Amino acid sequence: MAQDLRQGIMATAQALGIDPVDLATAISYETAGTFDPTKQGPTTKWGQHRGLIQFGEPQAQKYGVDWGNPIGSQLGENGAVAKYLKDTGVRPGMGLLDIYSAINAGGVGRYGASDAAAGGAPGTVQDKVEKQMADHRAKAMALLGGSSGAADGPKGQEIYPRPVMGSMVAQSSPATPSPSPVTPPPAAAQALAAGGSGNKMADIFGMMAAAPQQQPQFSPVQIMGPSGEQANALSSLVAALKGRMA
Repeated sequence: MAQDLRQGIMATAQALGIDPVDLATAISYETAGTFDPTKQGPTTKWGQHRGLIQFGEPQAQKYGVDWGNPIGSQLGENGAVAKYLKDTGVRPGMGLLDIYSAINAGGVGRYGASDAAAGGAPGTVQDKVEKQMADHRAKAMALLGGSSGAADGPKGQEIYPRPVMGSMVAQSSPATPSPSPVTPPPAAAQALAAGGSGNKMADIFGMMAAAPQQQPQFSPVQIMGPSGEQANALSSLVAALKGRMA
């Protein structure tokens, strides 16, 4: 039965747009902490009061309470409790004070009303809410499994977790280009360095003609200089040229 009560109260609160703990607190108070869906209360001008929010006899009939199915007929989106509370002015976002005012005084906002003269407990609606319901709220939370209402939230007022910003994904840096393979000096340069022909200018122009034509190479990441081996080869070439032209 506890599971049916829990689900029924949650569904009723969702349909009304109110905190299920507030609704369960009022139900606990009205049933003397028992949550008995057929709990009998005082007899007033409305006859024998009975049920989760102590329906009078004409109210129970009007809103469709079936005492053969007391939980199913009282709770849920189309149950007697939801219908009664809507008719008595309960609107989404209202709290325990208005919920209990509707139950105890027949309408929201009647915080100073009292049903003591009709056989109810002494005190106004506000007195009962503020001074007599702490234990019933604890019972309500125990029934609902510790839910405060904020976990699911009233219909249309659900509380969602704040979005968590994901960490930026580091993009891997472009791979460092491998150094170009060492290109040996052209044959004319090798011959010049080795002391080839005696015609210095012819040798130099021949070396220039033999050099491969190469387009500029650009990298968006890194500009590479000559490798160590390339630098050594160029140094040898320069030294050979200087020696030939000396």
